[in-house]
Amino acid sequence: AVVSTQSGHYGRGDVDERKCIFKLKGHEGPVKACATSPTGSKIVSGSWDRTVRIWDGSSTNCLWTLQHEALVLGVSFSEESSLITVCCDDKQTKVWDMRSYENVMTLTGHTNSVTCCAQNNFTLATGSFDKTIRLSDMRTGSTLLLLTGHTSAVSAVDISSEGFKLCSGSWDKTVRVWDVHAGTYRTQGPRVMYEHEGCVSSCKFAVDNKKIVSAGYDKTVIIWDALATQKRHQIRAHGSWINDIAMTADGKCLLSCSKDRTIRMWNVENADKMPVVLHNKLSMGYKFQECVDCQRTFKVEKRDLIEVGEEYTKCVYCRMPTRSYHRLSEQDLIVTETDDEVGNIAKSDAPALETMVSA
Repeated sequence: AVVSTQSGHYGRGDVDERKCIFKLKGHEGPVKACATSPTGSKIVSGSWDRTVRIWDGSSTNCLWTLQHEALVLGVSFSEESSLITVCCDDKQTKVWDMRSYENVMTLTGHTNSVTCCAQNNFTLATGSFDKTIRLSDMRTGSTLLLLTGHTSAVSAVDISSEGFKLCSGSWDKTVRVWDVHAGTYRTQGPRVMYEHEGCVSSCKFAVDNKKIVSAGYDKTVIIWDALATQKRHQIRAHGSWINDIAMTADGKCLLSCSKDRTIRMWNVENADKMPVVLHNKLSMGYKFQECVDCQRTFKVEKRDLIEVGEEYTKCVYCRMPTRSYHRLSEQDLIVTETDDEVGNIAKSDAPALETMVSA
């Protein structure tokens, strides 16, 4: 795991051993973005000191410093590790060749600061304070798509691994999913998810593209079903706003870093049974039942008419093959009403929740 800080330092930690391996010092201003190459051999960091630094992932030496004319707000690597994309406060996005350390392309078009960027093969997505998202061809520099719809600054973008979908987060408190392959957003608009109560600071696809994770200034992390574009889980545990999130390659753990000076690691493989998730749902008046097929806990609301299969004790995912209707009665519910019960789940069934590391 890699993290950047307001102090101008940059650190790397061992997730398994839960300790900081090293700190990289050199920036003279807050480090606002960092990324690792797909192989892990190189690290790139961008700062408000108007520089981008490339570091050797093993020796921790600074290999090169790239000077910019404006504040650096975001960085990303290409999958081939040969290109670095840097988005800046001067409305421009610069592409650097890692082999020659030359600026091979400068992309323009945004009418305000470029806040975030993401790459997939030769497709580059950028978000801006101008409320738009641009998809560009990194081979020609041409604009492929211009996506509009957010009502405030776009603060986060990510492209699914197969390149078919794009997710974006904004200060308008929404996460939006765009089908850029089929182009359905042209007639139907993007899928909009409204659950955040504050500005969205980060959103990313899981490696398998089945989930999207987002975080924001409302101190919460939300895990979404990427296909249904519905909230699956909400985690509220940080003491201040969340700056960024990332998922491990196996999809089992999620990391979040916050202004409260902590980095937290969540085991989300069995997220349905995480006590913090259950506690949040209980506080909103939800009741729960355990699925007889997959043993996952799913919420039940008394006012709902729930679509079920032959056995009404199945969750919505296990009910999908059949379609009939049944109204759940009070005696059908397995109800947990107190914090003590939630604590018992943590001791018996739930995985370890978090690791807090002081920044």
